Amino acid sequence: MEVDKTAKILIYGAGAIGCTLAARLIHAGFNQVTVVARGKNLAVLKQQGIHLSDLTGEYQVKPFQLVESVSDLVAQDFIFICTKADAIKSVTMGIQGLIHDDSVVIPMVNGIPFWYFYANDDIAAIKPVNSLDPDGFLKDHFPFKQLIGAVVFITAELIEYGRVKSNTPHLLIFGEPNHSMSPRLENLIALLKETAMEVRSHPQIRDQIWTKVLANLSSNPLSVLTGATLRQIYSDPQLKPTTHAMLQEIRLVACSYGARIQFDPVQFMQLGAEMGDIYTSMWHDFKQKRPLELSSIADAVLELANDLNIEMPVTAKIIGLTRFMSEQSLKAE
Repeated sequence: MEVDKTAKILIYGAGAIGCTLAARLIHAGFNQVTVVARGKNLAVLKQQGIHLSDLTGEYQVKPFQLVESVSDLVAQDFIFICTKADAIKSVTMGIQGLIHDDSVVIPMVNGIPFWYFYANDDIAAIKPVNSLDPDGFLKDHFPFKQLIGAVVFITAELIEYGRVKSNTPHLLIFGEPNHSMSPRLENLIALLKETAMEVRSHPQIRDQIWTKVLANLSSNPLSVLTGATLRQIYSDPQLKPTTHAMLQEIRLVACSYGARIQFDPVQFMQLGAEMGDIYTSMWHDFKQKRPLELSSIADAVLELANDLNIEMPVTAKIIGLTRFMSEQSLKAE
């Protein structure tokens, strides 16, 4: 499939994932990549561009445009939302005027997505996930018909503004909410394969979402509580019983919603330990006194479990302790 290198691509968010994606796209020859950033981050990016160090080499690039507001942009062909889940509402307000009939919008967020119960059908009938969309704003305003689901398996660290380091392979998985293999999904896959990242489509994208939820929820809160790396969380004798119990609870919820998880808990823990001495993104957020991404990674899972009367005692306790530590840390600011 021939790929249009002049496609208008918007990356909303210039953190580790947004900068990684931008750098690989620009290096691949896409010449109309616009990145949305804020404040000092924007100033640094305008001056120095993006520097990415990953397993394939070193990349130093400058986006086609760096903006703080999208109000003056023309309509975009691909919009990648690389923000925290709780920022989706503000992004939605911004991109309303950037959509044309064939635009594709890809939220690259962790955890259970706000669109989980959407399947390219009646938007009004979508079952809400209240912890992600408490006032129904996203249900009423997000451009669902442009949406393609994504699961991001990229472990990258923002060393400083505009400088990203990653020591693991990059894997991106995409799928239509209604499980079809559409032409627009094929176009998206072809576009991103130009970056030399590993890119896949999946007919059951929610299976992959739950796989990533298993990884995030069984490791992120524990990393905040213990300061442990992924290797320790999944292999240390003091932590393994808690991690294993959480995996069992999360898997029960996932299976109850029809998800098929490829790995059993023992395999999952072996793979997690093999990630090595890497700290989670939530640990980095905690250390930098930033709000933690608990709504999509944790609260939404508890909500889905509660809807089916499934108890998650170990997971709920870990989440509660993590939230307490975060709140105390932010109060000390």
